[in-house]
Amino acid sequence: MAREGSSRDSARERSPFPGVAHPPLDTLRDVIARLERASIACALGGSAVLARISLTREIHDWDVTADADLDTLAAVLAEYPAERFGSSGVHADHKLTLIGGEVEVIARFAFKVEGGVVRIPTFVAERVADLPLASPVAWAAAYTLLGREAKADALFGALTKRGADREVVDALLAQPLPQPLAERLRGLPLM
Repeated sequence: MAREGSSRDSARERSPFPGVAHPPLDTLRDVIARLERASIACALGGSAVLARISLTREIHDWDVTADADLDTLAAVLAEYPAERFGSSGVHADHKLTLIGGEVEVIARFAFKVEGGVVRIPTFVAERVADLPLASPVAWAAAYTLLGREAKADALFGALTKRGADREVVDALLAQPLPQPLAERLRGLPLM
């Protein structure tokens, strides 16, 4: 499979992530369009957030968070063969993987922590080539809760320089966060 962001761009359009290798955009665009037509809040996250602020040069799959239950998402995306995954490990959410894992749609992004469940709200930080891109603050918290410290540290470093959205920080601080993560969020300069 040709990687759009590698040396060639899509015949239809240029990549919204120049210089970044990534899966094709067609399925992602269709998934986002279907979710938005169904009035489901959604955002492209994961490595796409890192790529947008030049913290990675490769996206292996598209991670889309959606504020709906798994059955609703499966119905909206019924055209696509999908594999369902329930909560496991630190994940308190569920997900659908489409096209052999090329697109992962995460239903109600959440993590199990001591003392409860942390819900990562879907906040759109910006639209890039008409794709809703998730908040870097939300993904810094998510990567921390996943134990993916290198990605969390990279995002927190960028946020320390550029500032963090006050609304997202406040929403996260309302969750039962582990104390070190809450302190790290409180230490960010706010915009």
